[in-house]
Amino acid sequence: MTELRKSWIPPAGLDRSRPRPVRLTRSGKALLVLAIVLGIDAPAAGIALGLVARRQAENARLLREESAFSEGRVTRLWRGRDDKKQPWIAYRFSAQGQTFERNAKVSLRLWQSLHVGTAVPVYYVPSRLDLSSPFTTARGAMPRWIPFLVAIGLAGAGFLATLPLRSQRRLLSEGRPAPGLVMEHGKAQRSSHGSELGNKYYYEFPLLSGAIAKGEAGPCKKPPVIGSTIPVVYDPDNPRRNAPYPFSLVSPANLRMR
Repeated sequence: MTELRKSWIPPAGLDRSRPRPVRLTRSGKALLVLAIVLGIDAPAAGIALGLVARRQAENARLLREESAFSEGRVTRLWRGRDDKKQPWIAYRFSAQGQTFERNAKVSLRLWQSLHVGTAVPVYYVPSRLDLSSPFTTARGAMPRWIPFLVAIGLAGAGFLATLPLRSQRRLLSEGRPAPGLVMEHGKAQRSSHGSELGNKYYYEFPLLSGAIAKGEAGPCKKPPVIGSTIPVVYDPDNPRRNAPYPFSLVSPANLRMR
């Protein structure tokens, strides 16, 4: 390892003194745009969902306090095309001399007991004939805390998206280069959908003091060959913070972007 360090020449961009000027790669710019969009969308999504929650709460109040009763008939039954296959019914009812057709979600147990032509109780709001509910006046409404949770979640996702960008920028700017020796490969890893992500690989590299540090990277589909030499950049104050070079999100400012 000592001989390797003496004969090794850092790749272009790592041979300059620190701090190095850094620029974003295309992937880095895309990640930054994503973080900005999430940050902007967070309050907008919170406000929009807040308005929906308020409207649903008002509709539920009207059905509880002002609804009238009418007998309706089931005109159609079907299941949704999503993974949950939500049961739906279409029903027809009359109110104030007019006939209306509406759709509604129902439980699977209730859906299985219905047929086309089955009589169903329908509750409607006389001042809002567009508002009705079969079987019950207890119409569900979005909890008031969900808009806040969604807004916080989007803002948090935007912040988390910047963490690898900031980490790579700092490491490339302030890190010290060293030759890494690939020692072994880990077991092949797969995604939750079963597709192969590749192997992790493990390497060792010398510090300026002569000590040997370790690192790992991946998974990647084509890890470096065991025994090969790779460029590594590490934090002089904390060598456990290290990564193989080049980075995916940042590059030296005077090099051509990837």
